Amino acid sequence: MTEIRRERRPRVSIELRREQILAAALKEFSHKGLHGGSTVTIAKEVEISHPNLFRVFSTKKELFMAVLRQTFAQVEKDMLIPGEKDEENPLQTMSDAWGVLMEHRELMLILLQGYAAGNDPDIRDLMQEWTQDVFERFEAMPGVGTNLAHDFFAAGMLYMVAASMNLPSRAEGDAWADRFLASGS
Repeated sequence: MTEIRRERRPRVSIELRREQILAAALKEFSHKGLHGGSTVTIAKEVEISHPNLFRVFSTKKELFMAVLRQTFAQVEKDMLIPGEKDEENPLQTMSDAWGVLMEHRELMLILLQGYAAGNDPDIRDLMQEWTQDVFERFEAMPGVGTNLAHDFFAAGMLYMVAASMNLPSRAEGDAWADRFLASGS
């Protein structure tokens, strides 16, 4: 009788597994949203069983919100903190950083998906708290104030939508996309 031996995959720490799940969930949820995204697809991407996924994140909504929080943390690290440290020209620093973040289209898409999932009160509250925090941090920067913070935030949202349409990569061959992205700056 022939014995079939299966090699065991090495154990992965819960922290690493969590990061793997979040990366796969960003990919899935950014394109399909909370309700269209599949936890089965996420589990397959990470090569774990579906029940094991729910050992790390209890619910699909909890996972979706964790992806949003991770995205918020990246925006804070890459854009907000550098802007707050630049006392001379914080908006330019943040504008440059937002341009780099826009190159990661899935980050832009997941933020839009977060706003789109606002029918859920927990997600709506999370998005409102984040939006308020970002706005108030803009507003508190030297020389910015409420009106300039509003205009800067509004422009950032517009460019987030542009990134979701993949306009930056289309601008070279599309005169309208190029004009649109260059306007208002």
